[in-house]
Amino acid sequence: MPDTGSETDASSVIMRVEESLNGPHFLRTLFRLLDESDVRYCVLHSWERLPEEVPSDLDMAVHPQDEAKLSSVFQGLWRKGFTPFQCFNYFTNANYLVFYWFEDVTLKTAAIDIITEHRRSGLIVPTSEELLANRRRHGIFWVSSPETQFAYLLAKQAWKGKASLIQALRLQRLVEQLGQEKSERIAGRIFRKHWKHLVIASCTNGSLNKVLKKVRSQPWRTSLLRDPLRLGRYLVDDGRRILRRWFQPTGIMVSVLGPDGVGKSTLIERIGQAFDRGFRRRRLFHWRPELLAPQRETATVPNPHASPLRGPLMSMLYLGAFLADYWVGYLFVIRPLLARSTLVVFDRYFHDLLVDPRRYRYGGPKWLPQFFSRLVPLPDLVLVLDAGEQVIFARKGEVRTAEVRRQREAYRQLNFGCTPTVFVNTEQSLDRTLYDSTRALAEIMAQRFDQRRNEWAAVST
Repeated sequence: MPDTGSETDASSVIMRVEESLNGPHFLRTLFRLLDESDVRYCVLHSWERLPEEVPSDLDMAVHPQDEAKLSSVFQGLWRKGFTPFQCFNYFTNANYLVFYWFEDVTLKTAAIDIITEHRRSGLIVPTSEELLANRRRHGIFWVSSPETQFAYLLAKQAWKGKASLIQALRLQRLVEQLGQEKSERIAGRIFRKHWKHLVIASCTNGSLNKVLKKVRSQPWRTSLLRDPLRLGRYLVDDGRRILRRWFQPTGIMVSVLGPDGVGKSTLIERIGQAFDRGFRRRRLFHWRPELLAPQRETATVPNPHASPLRGPLMSMLYLGAFLADYWVGYLFVIRPLLARSTLVVFDRYFHDLLVDPRRYRYGGPKWLPQFFSRLVPLPDLVLVLDAGEQVIFARKGEVRTAEVRRQREAYRQLNFGCTPTVFVNTEQSLDRTLYDSTRALAEIMAQRFDQRRNEWAAVST
């Protein structure tokens, strides 16, 4: 995330290398930079063990007029070695940001959930003015008032229709602290009539989840009856946000290629685990989307060259069907997944047919798959795994060493156009292989974030 308008200071680069990077250091740096940039903010809940204990995500409120100042905060975090690489605009005026760094060769991440107002179920509770009202200093950072914390958590859990044990206990303590009258007054902004009394009673008697299942639709009714025009504007804003997400998806598509025996399956699983915070979900495909003519057999092929080749005409027809499957699958399955912040991974891809046509029983002319490879929707990143012939043959001996040598050279010659292609040596340890792969993916995502960083604040307004 380079500076816009000045060269990177060499001393800051040295600092990034020398300082130890970890979760507590990330939080301390974040709070210091927020204060230095005069950002009015507060942590909304669960701050008792901060910054030494890093939560799964840090819920924060920021004053709308200070949102533009966050760019300098992100720049400062980057200088310290904490790189922003993901941003989910999951509601209007709500963004979930993820940062990464490496501890030795292990990818680490931290997430910040930043809101300027709290929109849920057609309601804005708390409002932007209320979020920071009566905030107070707690050590090195600012925290919300009990009223703000209660309104935020109650609206959030009502939208979800459930609360964890920790969240339920926190709401119970807040009701005891605020008192029943004030608690019901806050709940009355979300629930109408007797529902607010029922919800507050459930907070104190331990039946919160049972009640939340019943009242999940009530906030929508409250919004419709109290201010239908505002609800309409809310839905229009949310529709624009969802449409923008289609054109600027926060998911990413990765293709992992390489001969049998280089460790694709193991690496794919570890990559998904490493980026657990960076995506909402994961989806794995084997070679093609399989929306058209899904395969019945498993992805494991004990002897990929055992079946005879198809004839030239049949091979060309099959290849045309494969191309159609890629496009139909992309438009109706993959692109929606990417728009919903999914890590989409292909174990092999269409271009694998150029390397090993026999595996796919292709017996047609060579020029056709080369031409079709320029027409398929391309991944965002290609990882080509490689190892020595003897290592690969020792792991999987179905293919002769000479064929493995030929395939290795063919993988090096593949052309994915503008898509970044990274070659990863899997003869090294699994941790080191994972480091090379996760660093490549994290850097690609950080570049994308850097390109969009001037837009993310505008997206939330």
